[in-house]
Amino acid sequence: MRSGGATALRGLAAALRVAAWVLVALVVADAVLPAGARTHLLALNGAVSQLVPGEISGLFVFQTPLGGAFRGDFAIAAVALLALDWICCRAAAALR
Repeated sequence: MRSGGATALRGLAAALRVAAWVLVALVVADAVLPAGARTHLLALNGAVSQLVPGEISGLFVFQTPLGGAFRGDFAIAAVALLALDWICCRAAAALR
């Protein structure tokens, strides 16, 4: 039987993983969608920008050949969330 701490860490890991993959999808959408479709993402981009730490906000943002922008700050945040997910999974396995 799992301990409550391991279960909580697994739940946190799942939430971090989902958040990371949402950020990955947003990075791809910002980079490849045409201008009209990207306008629907402005509110979401603004909300996510508020959540990204100030130290990386606006870092590595490049224009793509498709007219969009690669959001490096979102990509870095996604990698960080996946790393935290991995740490939580390791800690949960250690608590078993």
